[in-house]
Amino acid sequence: MLYALRRHSIYQFYGYFTLGLAFLFIGFYLFEDKLQWWQADIPKLLPIILGGYIGLAIFNTIQAKQDLPQKLDQFLPNQMLEILIMGFLMVYITPKQQDLAVLMLFHVGVGNLIVSKRYGYLLAAMATIMVLAQSFLHPPHAIADRLLSSSFICFLFFIEAGIVQVLRSNLSEAQDQAQLTQSQLESEAKLNDIIIERMHTGVCLINNAGAIIRINRAAQERLTNALPTQLIPEPLFERFKYWQEYNLQNDNELSLQSGERENHIFIYFARIDDSSTLIFIESKETLVRKAHQFKLNSLARMAASIAHEIRNPLNAISHASQLLAENPQLSPSDKRLCDIIFNHCQRTDAIINNVMQISQRKSSELKWIQLNNWLQGVAPELKEHFKCDVNIKGINLDIRFDPSQLQQILWNLTQNACRYGGANTTTGVHIILMHVGGRPCLRFYDEGPGLNAAAQEFLFEPFHTTSSEGTGLGLYLIKELCEANHAEIHYDHNNKNGAQFDILFAHDFEKDKDTP
Repeated sequence: MLYALRRHSIYQFYGYFTLGLAFLFIGFYLFEDKLQWWQADIPKLLPIILGGYIGLAIFNTIQAKQDLPQKLDQFLPNQMLEILIMGFLMVYITPKQQDLAVLMLFHVGVGNLIVSKRYGYLLAAMATIMVLAQSFLHPPHAIADRLLSSSFICFLFFIEAGIVQVLRSNLSEAQDQAQLTQSQLESEAKLNDIIIERMHTGVCLINNAGAIIRINRAAQERLTNALPTQLIPEPLFERFKYWQEYNLQNDNELSLQSGERENHIFIYFARIDDSSTLIFIESKETLVRKAHQFKLNSLARMAASIAHEIRNPLNAISHASQLLAENPQLSPSDKRLCDIIFNHCQRTDAIINNVMQISQRKSSELKWIQLNNWLQGVAPELKEHFKCDVNIKGINLDIRFDPSQLQQILWNLTQNACRYGGANTTTGVHIILMHVGGRPCLRFYDEGPGLNAAAQEFLFEPFHTTSSEGTGLGLYLIKELCEANHAEIHYDHNNKNGAQFDILFAHDFEKDKDTP
């Protein structure tokens, strides 16, 4: 692309050069009585030849200014015709005008800029033939003409062609290398922009006055939707001036007011140069969530180890209770006690299975899912197993998600809706596909009583349940599966018609509608 633009500029220069030279020749002709520059032997042919030359110059200019693809050697016929016109003038029309041979040096030089190497030497050879013919037919007599002899000019033609070709080749290589370097730098800059933009850590570049130069999306969310050229918030600027003066990082929490919400952040400064500084911004919620996640992962691993040790004796107890219940001499009250033992063994085994499932969860295998069609295939299985109606409506969404994990999420949500929300074949559960905040969303809700404030506080905590039959791991597992697929799940506290959960799929994994 760069080479094509460079060639286009050279062609335009060539067009203007020939046009300017043509007008110069016309000017000499109009003032021939005073200047006596042409000294034509055949005066009647001179205006005809000059008219043809100016026509060629205008054609060159128009052709050079066109936006059509410019090809190498496309002006070669024009160059050859121009040298023939100059040679015709030198040999037949104005043989006394020796300056035309010098002007042909410019033609040969410009010609070697816009044609390939072999054709460049062809132009030099044509110019040499014309000068030698003019010298042979009209030998020079003046001392100046002897000094600037035809043989010397012919020698200059080839020397000029060689020098211009070498310079053009070196310049082309240097510009190609510069273009390659520029392309690599642009690719690296674009890559860095993408990486920084998608970082979960906020990154903000500011100058010494506190004006924002660059800022990524995470930092915008934590700095009250700040934009480039704006000033950073005053509390952050005071922290920045303190760091500039004492070169000490302040690890204390910083609170920023954003409308009715207050953002709690931690910041770290890094100097780029004397006029710019990089700020790393981490939200308190993110750090707390990471610490909490680490703690939960540690507990899950420990619980998995304990569950593995419990499973064998639990199976023995369950099996013994079943054998004992089969004893015909057992009284009804004792059989009732055996049933209680067996039921609690089953419940404990379900807890162990959930704990093992969390600790041994496989990595997600993301696939494109046409959500509406996919749900139509999953709904009959949910209806048959849980004996409740599943209503699906909304827009078509294309997402990337692990299909087996998404099915497990819907399975757990439907199980909770039937157990706690009273979902059945009459009321059922509802799934709506939509966009929320520009993100694809799956909304799942039932028509039950919903969750009270006390239950909502520990909604996604493991082992927290309000039912004697629950394990307290269903919603925690759902949250883990969503995060593993770059999605989020939220409970709608304002919904009064039942328990409503919104699964927000990630921006980066929504299929581009324009992509075939």
